[in-house]
Amino acid sequence: MSQSLAGDGSAHLSYADLEWRVIRTAAGEFDAPPSPWPQHLRELGFHGQCTIADVVAGTEAEPDTPDGYDAADWWLVATTTCAAEAVLDFSGVSWPAQVFIDGSRVADATSMFLPIRCPLDSGTHEVAVRCGSLTAWLSRRRPRGRWRSTLVAEQRLRWSRTSLIGRAPVFGGVPPVIGLWQPAVLRTGPWIETLRVEADAESGVLRVDGRLAQPGSSHDAAVDPDAHLELRSPTEAVVATAPLLFHDMDTCDNVTLHRFTGEARVVDPELWWPHGYGEPNLYRLTLRVSTTHLEREIGFRSIVADHSDHGFALSVNGQPVFCRGAVWVPPSPGHAATDDAIARQLAALRDVGATMVRVVGGLGYERPEFFSLCARYGLLVWQDAMLSTFDPPTELDPIVSAELAHMLDSVSGSPALAVVSGGSETLQQPEMLGVPAHSREIPLVDSLLRTVAKEHTDVPYVPSSPSSGTSADSADGGALAVRNDRGVAHWFGVGGYLRPLSDVQNAGVRFAAECLAFSIPPSDDVIEKYFGSTRVAGHDPRWKQGVPRDRTAAWDFEDVRDFYVTELFGVNPMQVRRVDPSRYLQLGRIAVAEAMAECYAYWRRAPECAGALVLSARDLRPGAGWGLYDSDGRAKLPVAMLRRVWAPVALVLSDGGLAGLRIDLHNDTARQVSGNLSLVAVDPAGNRVINAHKRIDVPAAGSVSLVDADLVGSFTDLTNAYRFGAPAADAAEVEFVTDDGQVLRDVHVICPSAQPVVADISASLEATADPELWALTLTSRRTIRYVCIDAPGWTVSDQCFALAAASPYRVELVPDPTGTHAAPPVPRGRVTSADALDSATFAPATPSTHGAQ
Repeated sequence: MSQSLAGDGSAHLSYADLEWRVIRTAAGEFDAPPSPWPQHLRELGFHGQCTIADVVAGTEAEPDTPDGYDAADWWLVATTTCAAEAVLDFSGVSWPAQVFIDGSRVADATSMFLPIRCPLDSGTHEVAVRCGSLTAWLSRRRPRGRWRSTLVAEQRLRWSRTSLIGRAPVFGGVPPVIGLWQPAVLRTGPWIETLRVEADAESGVLRVDGRLAQPGSSHDAAVDPDAHLELRSPTEAVVATAPLLFHDMDTCDNVTLHRFTGEARVVDPELWWPHGYGEPNLYRLTLRVSTTHLEREIGFRSIVADHSDHGFALSVNGQPVFCRGAVWVPPSPGHAATDDAIARQLAALRDVGATMVRVVGGLGYERPEFFSLCARYGLLVWQDAMLSTFDPPTELDPIVSAELAHMLDSVSGSPALAVVSGGSETLQQPEMLGVPAHSREIPLVDSLLRTVAKEHTDVPYVPSSPSSGTSADSADGGALAVRNDRGVAHWFGVGGYLRPLSDVQNAGVRFAAECLAFSIPPSDDVIEKYFGSTRVAGHDPRWKQGVPRDRTAAWDFEDVRDFYVTELFGVNPMQVRRVDPSRYLQLGRIAVAEAMAECYAYWRRAPECAGALVLSARDLRPGAGWGLYDSDGRAKLPVAMLRRVWAPVALVLSDGGLAGLRIDLHNDTARQVSGNLSLVAVDPAGNRVINAHKRIDVPAAGSVSLVDADLVGSFTDLTNAYRFGAPAADAAEVEFVTDDGQVLRDVHVICPSAQPVVADISASLEATADPELWALTLTSRRTIRYVCIDAPGWTVSDQCFALAAASPYRVELVPDPTGTHAAPPVPRGRVTSADALDSATFAPATPSTHGAQ
């Protein structure tokens, strides 16, 4: 049987894979499930866990607009049989909702993010869940907040405990989360209801504190004297066992609860490390109690936050970590994605060098399997409480606190959890509206949730994202969460506020929990799949539905992208789009990629910056959303450039001005990386004008910074900063070949052509000893940037790179592991560049080159 939400492998537990009937009714049409149901109501069916949007898609019951889902009541009805007393636990039901057993109302949902427990007697029962109309619920008058949220028009949503997916424009265009968004579990025997795990990295001491639950309220329930815990190392060796000691007993909702504790010690535990900094070592904890057992992967690690000098920086096991990654968006808008789908998305982020994902306030808590996968992949998790820009009513404080406590207990012991935040822009919103300090205090995030985090986990807490890290009455007056140069920022200087790319060096960002939001087009073939043609870009209403925009703004994020196309290429994007929509889209992809790469190149070397997370990881719907990955899970172009600058061992070139060509080598790993660094500069004809080498040792968890003169030994003006005469070279290519054979490469184009040129691109494809690995060697007569390779069904080892004139570069192709395209027997494709008028095709036969277009 598959592992449950708590990892409980009890023989008395199963997912309630019931055959559900879905019935749509008018809001408030029935106060209880009728018997029988009127024949004019159409019924649809589904099995197990599902959201309403998935069930009704493509049927007559599907609403015309996302708002239509909230306008109706949705009834879910099923029949189940129990041989003895049992408990039906709903892990995630949308809100508002009520549960009926045999026609009697037995439970009301207080939050979408809290479970509902329904005791069952032996026998056959009809279970009905009414997912009530949120529109009707919001129609009742309630007190106003101290400020208005700019995220949504409906301000009474501040009283609701539900996801903003499908309800806020920035998360819009998709149906809201209604129905069973997490599994229902039928429990017929003992199970471990809660478990808190403390794994001390320094001492190796493991402590557990949990509760054993049994259906029924009998205080005579037997306690297993042989109950024990077992801990297995990353190599599956048993390294510790210990008895479980039982303490007090209680009853709640016709369930008997026994508290137990246990303690064991591991000598010199193997520590868990984030991706790139070491191995994500995990131990397998097994608890065996009576006829039930629980398994959970845990890790030994320490994590602390450094707030010195008004900053925010994380250290894991005493080692500072540069956090990079993205704001998490689930593969399914309804949070009903399979574990495999979540694993693919997380693995993709890990493989491009990410070390952190952020679960953002306003969307929804992820289930424990998400944290298990993050732990396996070495991904840290920044977890927001489910609060956003509203003024949260104090009446909901106990519910919000219970939500966070429940979530933290469900993932206790996971080394992936790194930060708990009180919400998303909860403090920033009233600041930006000019609300006085004394009128914007929120005890919930300042103290109540801080206490919850302290009692239920061992990770740092911040009151909100963003947050300056200082209180409103601090002596230095630096309390504004909106400040980019203190604490945790949401920085959109490069992005929505249209600052030049150079602004990244002036902003003083310490840690950006959100940044670099752009409307990023997917590939042309994806656009044609969903929209029929690339000509929809920029104006078609269907296309614009997928372009993010702030609700109160007169612009959208496609306008933002166009601004940086102009800055980078000096063209009018609208004029390009009128003539060549495909080129317009490609220039937009490149402009976003260049902006992201330039910002991360600076942040990674800047001592004051400890991390930055892109908004966001994935699109909710087809189109040019914020996501680094499209709604199908395919990487967009900026991912290729981020891969180079996010890599655990990375080589980055940048213009150092009068200091020369700057060369940064970064090494996150726990070992020194040594190798040969070479610098080759060529003139416009491809002749080498500089050829220099140097032996380099990059220390473990360290960096080395040089300029071209450190290799050449003399003044060269490779950045053309002094301009004493003609440029010293056309391009400079730097290569770092490590002693273990890893090759890192970057090219700095000194004087890019203002207009596309005939580059005479050549592409030569060769087979290798591995039938699934092909080598593609590229050359160009002219220096060109942003070289991209389109090979349907195949994944290329590098994309969107520069070619120095007459300097060959070899990349590798393997079948696409995502399966989004069926790989042909051999690679075939096309090579293009934004700087070139011509392109090249490749196939196993003799390469061919196309002339000017």
